[in-house]
Amino acid sequence: MTLFFLTTKLTETFNAQRQILQTSSTVNTAETNTTKATNSKNIKETLKKNPAAQANDPLADIKSRLRTDDTEGIKVIFLTFDDGPTERTGEVLDLLNTYNVKGTFFTTLHDGESAKAMYNRIVDEGHTLANHTSSHDYSLYNNPDDFYADVDKLDQYQMKITGLEQTSHVFRFPGGSLNANETCALGIVDQGWNYSDWNVSSGDGCADPPPSEVIAQNVINGCHDHDVSVVLCHAELKEQTRAALPTVIETLQDEGYTFLPMENDYTYPRQLQI
Repeated sequence: MTLFFLTTKLTETFNAQRQILQTSSTVNTAETNTTKATNSKNIKETLKKNPAAQANDPLADIKSRLRTDDTEGIKVIFLTFDDGPTERTGEVLDLLNTYNVKGTFFTTLHDGESAKAMYNRIVDEGHTLANHTSSHDYSLYNNPDDFYADVDKLDQYQMKITGLEQTSHVFRFPGGSLNANETCALGIVDQGWNYSDWNVSSGDGCADPPPSEVIAQNVINGCHDHDVSVVLCHAELKEQTRAALPTVIETLQDEGYTFLPMENDYTYPRQLQI
């Protein structure tokens, strides 16, 4: 079971719906009220019969504060990994498991048995499987209908490969939302997606990324500037980033930061506000 599916039910225990997306609360309220059948059905039924189970989650207060955007001094980090899965995704997952850290994987559509195994590992090991479009084609922004179809194609593929009946509905625009447009941003929200950009960059997005120690300091210093940090990196593609992750995680855990996977009903930084 993924942490996403476990905490989906916890969201339903709150007494009122929260405004979780800027200028789009009506859409998200409808989404929250919709009953979702997922692979976590048994866990959800248990929680329904025993609401006190929330008290057994040591992170329940942090998650509640994320849902209400009460984040001053919260020290939360979302590690996000773009453009996978690749032949190195297993190494990233192994490393995260070593530190008991959950991340968010903004994948594109990759076929083949190795890629399919990685989609399943992401889900089975409690990480958030998120959507980064099927093709990562910037030109789709010029035709919103084609863009939405490309997003849905990956959504359907992820469900087919993993057996999920509902994906996370966490989304990232290729290149970030500033490379998209207001029409695409409004449309993706109208379809029930929560999109996130980032406020901390590892600096590994270039063809020749910096050394691992520079990447590590980019992330650590960036996280020091925010109560809630969304870290952009490409560790599935960049060896230097994979090498930097142990320093990043160990340093920030020692400083009291909590690493969480993304969920649909948290508020995230956006370059393009709608």
